[in-house]
Amino acid sequence: MWNSKNIKATLAATGSVVILSASAGQTNAEVKVNMVYPFPDFLIYTKNCKELVGKINTAAKGKLSINVLPFNSIKMFQQPVAVRKGRVDLVCTPYAFFARAVPENEAVSTSNSSPQQVRANGGLAMLDNIQQKHFGVKNLGWTAAGTRFRIYMKDAPKFKTDGMLDLTDIKLRDNPIYGAFFRAMNATTHPLPSTQVYSSLEKGVVNASAWATLGLKGLKWDQFLRHAVEPEFYQTDIGWFMNLKKWSSLDAATQKVIQDTVIAHEISVQEKLKNLAAKERATLIKEGMKFHSVPAAAAYSKLAVDSAYMRMTERLKKAGRSTDHVAKLRQLWQKQ
Repeated sequence: MWNSKNIKATLAATGSVVILSASAGQTNAEVKVNMVYPFPDFLIYTKNCKELVGKINTAAKGKLSINVLPFNSIKMFQQPVAVRKGRVDLVCTPYAFFARAVPENEAVSTSNSSPQQVRANGGLAMLDNIQQKHFGVKNLGWTAAGTRFRIYMKDAPKFKTDGMLDLTDIKLRDNPIYGAFFRAMNATTHPLPSTQVYSSLEKGVVNASAWATLGLKGLKWDQFLRHAVEPEFYQTDIGWFMNLKKWSSLDAATQKVIQDTVIAHEISVQEKLKNLAAKERATLIKEGMKFHSVPAAAAYSKLAVDSAYMRMTERLKKAGRSTDHVAKLRQLWQKQ
């Protein structure tokens, strides 16, 4: 198991701290940075993250090199804070994993837009400025849009007289991304990291869980969860974040190479994830999973978004911050 001493040793060995020459005209050495990620290596989201590492290392060769630390070297929910504090330089992680500190991050998972759209309309820039000011990280991009979420259940779902999903007696696994939505439906929730869900399903600790529209089979949760609830909601919200001081220390040319590579990756990954999700859905159906539609689909979808923005507003108020910008943020991240 990794501890702080292990991490410090690794950072020292890989040269996370680089001393740049102050002498004019002298060539700077290649900057080496370290990155962490939250999910097991077999998941497509981790593979895509590491694919982007390879692209940046190739494009920025001689200027910058990213070293990927081992899975679980820092616990998943501790990774954003580790980057903010400069213990590591980069993280590829869901925006929701530091939404307590930056409540505006809810805009990403609830978005029905694309990375291209929120870059063009200023939504990503607005969020980036907020994250820099309140969390000390540079938002490099929304690098895993395109797949959505659905609730998977052991038994067939039941619906209330108003057409909404009935979660009575359902033990639902929770997660920072969709917890507000579940609580708005009066669900009994159990917060668990993804690495503990399989055993919890096996033991009956939970009998339902939300997950993305891609990756359920890789996790093998489909061995227990044989019913899926639609419509789908939210979007996968994985992004890339660099310690702001580290980002600011890079020269403009290196920053441009990184940013250009991330933007190109956003576009290619979005289509790839959509296609893979469609294939996985077809496979799940072929293998006997039953898909059920919520009768009150429009109300269900609206509640998903409204509950997240309500949580955002409550967290901002609790932190003593203004909520005047929330409506503008929602407008930019919600395709009209």
